[in-house]
Amino acid sequence: MRLILLIALLAVPGTMSAARAEAPPVTLSVEMKDAAFAHRLRTLFGKEARPDWLAEATEAEPVAVTLDGRPYTVLLACKKHDCANHQLAILFDAERMYGLRFETRDNSAEERLTWLNIGGGAESIDGRTILYAAITGSLFNHPDAFSFR
Repeated sequence: MRLILLIALLAVPGTMSAARAEAPPVTLSVEMKDAAFAHRLRTLFGKEARPDWLAEATEAEPVAVTLDGRPYTVLLACKKHDCANHQLAILFDAERMYGLRFETRDNSAEERLTWLNIGGGAESIDGRTILYAAITGSLFNHPDAFSFR
């Protein structure tokens, strides 16, 4: 009887939990399936080598921010099993894309920050702030604090 009831509940639309019915978050690997986005990311790196770990990275859910009064999305990816030492944060909208590649070694005070496509606009100060906050985790802990108008 219980098995029949369970099967009946699963067959009735709307009985699935909302969490199971939601689409997965749009992470960097999901965005990379779009050819135009993948091209933009390759262009973002320019002559800088793209990290080989990016293909199998651990990824965070996207965070919406405001930069120069415009909505942007931030994506974070890190090297699987070594997130503390190898990370990439991307800040983008439909027209612009900026990035920060972060590299360090365990227990080292030295950080190698490679800023990608940072020019002289709003991204040069507030964009760097947002990208570094993604690397440190502050953006994910306080997303509402990153609205720069």
